[in-house]
Amino acid sequence: MMYTHFIGRIGRDGAKVVNGKKGKFLSMDVATDAFSRGENKTLWIRIRSNRENHVKLAEYLTKGRLLLIEGSLQEPTIWTDKNGTAHAQLSLVADSINFVNNGKRKENQEAATPAPATEEVETKEGNPVPEKAPFEAPEDKEGDLPF
Repeated sequence: MMYTHFIGRIGRDGAKVVNGKKGKFLSMDVATDAFSRGENKTLWIRIRSNRENHVKLAEYLTKGRLLLIEGSLQEPTIWTDKNGTAHAQLSLVADSINFVNNGKRKENQEAATPAPATEEVETKEGNPVPEKAPFEAPEDKEGDLPF
């Protein structure tokens, strides 16, 4: 098992709550930036959690929201899209999901007052949240779940 943490933005239209064999769980795709050889590449990771507090967070997990996620990285799976191209699907079972403050303050706030963690996140120039994933990942299957 590999335990990891990373910061990324929620892709698509956020998180969804799915009813599985063992109860409800949260499922969402998060985009992270991977820098390699001077190039910025987007790496997509599917996040899953059956923790009750994460399931309750689903309504606040909207597209573009910046998150710090900790959990166990699962063995990658390979799937083929409709064009016959093979893709690796990275999955992580989340132990912790935290909102990351973008550091911006509203104009009428004093400098000593911290910005609320629920403030909407704006994308930065050069680091946009993709409107759509570069490919359509397959839907979760009941026997495919890590818990």
